[in-house]
Amino acid sequence: MKTQPLRLTLVTPPDKQPLTLNEVKLAARMDDDFTDDDAILTALIRVASEAFETYTGLSGISRTYRAFLTHWPRAEMARDWEGFREGPEDWLNGPPRDLELPRPPLQSVTHIKTYDDADAATTYAASNYFVDTASKPGRVVLRTGSAQPLPTRVANGIEIEFVAGYGSNPADLPEQARQGMSQLVVYLNERRGDCTVEEGIAKSGAGLLWAPLRIGRL
Repeated sequence: MKTQPLRLTLVTPPDKQPLTLNEVKLAARMDDDFTDDDAILTALIRVASEAFETYTGLSGISRTYRAFLTHWPRAEMARDWEGFREGPEDWLNGPPRDLELPRPPLQSVTHIKTYDDADAATTYAASNYFVDTASKPGRVVLRTGSAQPLPTRVANGIEIEFVAGYGSNPADLPEQARQGMSQLVVYLNERRGDCTVEEGIAKSGAGLLWAPLRIGRL
């Protein structure tokens, strides 16, 4: 059975970047009072932060996402068949009790809502599920005896709002994450227009630093 897509939107972006301008200038051996390239370096810091997140599948500085799916994940059938069949379907296991959330590390779940066909929302009680922040990716796990949230809207009937990221401060990120970003910024700045971000990740050494952090699937 094909897994349904989970649609992700950014609600609240990070309020800061993982590197400061002064940190990048120090890495590039620039004087603090040299300001001619500040706009370019600031833009490259954003590029490096986005490159890290794309490469690893992680979130850096904390932010809030909303994930939408049409229905709670369903179990896969024990075997396929053709034509008609009488009686209930055979399931490999019961319906899944957990749902992985993308862009870890997961910090918290703000709410789970279901929508009816008139687009009215109902909040799914937090007592019905456990938020597993120890796993990577983090998960929402239905508690014993809890029924799956059941929307009636034809699409995007379940909304999960959650906070992801290492923390609100740059120092909360792993050091190899920030060091790789710094090396990438310096490399791209020295070769303006002469290489792609992908080449920069490989040749600056950022990819080697980020590889141990990379999650299995994005």
